Amino acid sequence: MTLSGQNRRELSADPRVMRTRALLKQALMQMLQQMNWEEITIVGICRRAGIARSSFYEHFGTKADVLDQIFADRMDDIQLSVRSGDPLGTLDWLVDHVAEAPEFFAHAMAGGRNDALMPRFRIALARKLTEELTARAVPDASGMAAFLVGGAMAYLATAQVDDARSALRRLSARLID
Repeated sequence: MTLSGQNRRELSADPRVMRTRALLKQALMQMLQQMNWEEITIVGICRRAGIARSSFYEHFGTKADVLDQIFADRMDDIQLSVRSGDPLGTLDWLVDHVAEAPEFFAHAMAGGRNDALMPRFRIALARKLTEELTARAVPDASGMAAFLVGGAMAYLATAQVDDARSALRRLSARLID
């Protein structure tokens, strides 16, 4: 049985649904801090969250779906800057995000996690940056977004610069303005 759009909206606003989804996302994030993607199982996520496996499948199809939802939620926090000449909100957000856990980010970027985390994160960021660049009428917004996100992530993983935000702003401005 599939739910109509109205029923899905009603369920998504249900506090129990929101709580269950939050617990599952929180459990996955905790597990990602401790182990590689391949080691994480749906049963493990459910156990950590205190949620029945059948409930997991009412909300998500796979553990990757949970990860994608986490990234989508985080991308909603980004304040887009649509005026040409202003710093890109997506890249500023990325700098702040990396600053929260620089060692984790550098290790993940170096391939030390051997998982789907960074490619999925890169895709989510590129989608958000594409939205921002499209609003600025930047030609080939999706290609430029992929290039900027990949470059910014690589730069942040290896940068020894105290003010990475300013450096990324200068580099991105050269490309899009």
